[in-house]
Amino acid sequence: MPVASARRTARLSLAAGLASALAFALSFPLSDTFVGGWPLAFAWPALLAAAVWTAPRPITLAWTVGAPFFAAFLAHEWWMRHITELGMPVLVLYLSGWTVLLALLLRRLAVGADGSARWPFALALPCALVAVEYLRGSFVCSGYAWFFAAHPVTEWTEVAQVASLGGGWLLTALVGFVAGAAVDAVVRSGRGRRDGNTDGNTDGSPRGIPARRIIWPTLALAALAGSWGFGRAQIAAHDAAADSSSSTGAAARPRILVVQTNLPMSNKLAWPPEQQVEDFLVFARQTIDGARAAREQGGGVDLALWPETMVPGLGLEPESLRTLVEGGYYPGNRFEEALRDLATRIDAPLLVGSPSFLGLSVEGNRFRWTSQFNSAYLVGPEGARGRTDKIYLTPFGEMMPIISNWDWLEAQLLALGAEGMTFDLDAAREPQAFRVDTPSGAIGVAVPICFEITQPWAARRIAFPDGARAAGVVVNLSNDGWFGGSRAGRRQHLQVSQLRAIELGTPVVRCVNTGLSASIDAVGRLEAVLGPEVDGAFVASPVPGKGRPLAVLVGDGVAVVACLAALVGLFRARRAVMATGDLAAMLVP
Repeated sequence: MPVASARRTARLSLAAGLASALAFALSFPLSDTFVGGWPLAFAWPALLAAAVWTAPRPITLAWTVGAPFFAAFLAHEWWMRHITELGMPVLVLYLSGWTVLLALLLRRLAVGADGSARWPFALALPCALVAVEYLRGSFVCSGYAWFFAAHPVTEWTEVAQVASLGGGWLLTALVGFVAGAAVDAVVRSGRGRRDGNTDGNTDGSPRGIPARRIIWPTLALAALAGSWGFGRAQIAAHDAAADSSSSTGAAARPRILVVQTNLPMSNKLAWPPEQQVEDFLVFARQTIDGARAAREQGGGVDLALWPETMVPGLGLEPESLRTLVEGGYYPGNRFEEALRDLATRIDAPLLVGSPSFLGLSVEGNRFRWTSQFNSAYLVGPEGARGRTDKIYLTPFGEMMPIISNWDWLEAQLLALGAEGMTFDLDAAREPQAFRVDTPSGAIGVAVPICFEITQPWAARRIAFPDGARAAGVVVNLSNDGWFGGSRAGRRQHLQVSQLRAIELGTPVVRCVNTGLSASIDAVGRLEAVLGPEVDGAFVASPVPGKGRPLAVLVGDGVAVVACLAALVGLFRARRAVMATGDLAAMLVP
């Protein structure tokens, strides 16, 4: 390609890369209330494909995509600088690197070595997009399931219902299919022959509009319309079931008191005993006041929720409490007794977030234990009725991927970039669901803790162990105080929870320190939301989920198919390049 032409196409690629990164950043919530940029979720993949199509060389593509997306991720992850000044830019670089990988994979699938079209973008883009999100979100470095293309589209409630068929992966594939078809509608068949009017013909003869410029956009519009129609029917069926439930009496729904605390992370990381007692009393007063308000409104409370890790101390294990009491160590069993008394006062059990320490003992002047979990306890007047532990530890927050295998190295990095944090939690093997009594019978409650709600496989395993429904309601206990002043991060966490509700066909009740606590119905709509960085309480009355959505049966099947298709595409592309004998093209995408 002539130098002048290469420069021109490089500038076009840079412009498309900049536009794609800007659309990507704006597609996600920018605050707790602004979510209106979600249509750009369809635009940024199309603009990324345009950058791929116009880039003269792979190295040019890497820069025209990598630099703008680094800035986009930096803007969204800027809140992390208060937690780890070193880790934040590393994570941003990591995420932008995956976007570069997406662009290079898309180039290999859709663009031939001579600049001709290989796969239609309508096929290449959904395959590449789903495959890269799946690898980044579920496999590599334990997964970082954030900033997926499907997340903003949750705001388009009707279309988002396709997630009940194939999970969020199917919704991402739909986004990629529509965006890719839009690109197919405007690009020529031969990228390398723009200056003539042959439209990619090797013999120089004119060519009409390629069939791909008509067929794929038509199919994409049909898929979008079909998804919307399916979603409308799905929502109507849910509303009809909810109306039927209401007609049998309010007791058909559980009444769940959601207590939102507002404990700053500065307090949580350095929580002196006096402050622990004072904060606990504040949470207790909120609970009592919330239960009283619920009774005054004509109903009681079946269950009360506290957010993740809001119970001070070393957990509620009987053996651990015995060790503390017999040794006269703080806090003894004072918080356990207070929770039992609180359950008696409100006449309902509490589901509370707490650390748990198993095998607690005292050696010299230090506590020792065999296992430590991030847990949730169901507590009644008689004490703890059960405990469930996190099966998925938050990467970079509760564990350091790969590095956590070496204690010394982990300690050095924490001292360098995240002083005050510790990564000493264990991951449980199996989650536990709870049974909560209501006037209309017992219901199952599944409890993904914090970022577990962002992992599709973890949420499925918690709510549907062995593929069978264990819960009619999903309760997400979280501590979003980590977001600091970022209200966008809080809203993004809520948005992911909405997608999980659709996938699981199950209402999600979020109880979150610093907000956003919310009640989400089984089709992903927000029924109630408490604002950020305030304390308060409200009563959620969700319609329990029934049956098993197809998405639970399919699992990650859509993502696996996308990965296999991408591998086939890469293999075929490599064979085509080898046939040409172009060594340089063999070595780079």
